[in-house]
Parts: sequence; C-alpha cells; structure tokens
Amino acid sequence: MKQLECDECGSKFQCGSNTEKPCWCHNLPNLRSNFDLAGKCVCPDCLTDGTAKQITKMRKKKSAQRNADKIELAR
Repeated sequence: MKQLECDECGSKFQCGSNTEKPCWCHNLPNLRSNFDLAGKCVCPDCLTDGTAKQITKMRKKKSAQRNADKIELAR
C-alpha cells in the first residue's frame, strides 16, 4: 500500500492499488459532480463529499445482517 496525500484536503491516506487490483476508490461512489478519478488522488471523505465513513459502516452492517440471516436459515 502506498501512503498518499489528498490533493483536496491534504490528509494522509492509503492507496491499495497494485498490479493485480485497483485502488479502493473504485469501490466507492464518486459523489462529486465534475471530478475525474484519473487526474487526482483524494481521500475517501473528499471523494464522497464526507460520506465515505457512513457508506463503509452501512456496508459492514448489511454484510453482518446477511451473515446472520444465513446462519438463521441454516438452522
């Protein structure tokens, strides 16, 4: 993982891209209206206008619920 500095706010963040997989930013929605992902590296909060933490939390919650439902169905 590479440590980068956000071109928008200056915060430090990790880029997970390598030759075998794309960066984490490809898994988050680009909620910014005229923003080209190929031109800059920005942190999750700047990419999603401050909603990255909420999106990640919601995905984890839904995943946990799906897993709990699978266990319940298996009984």
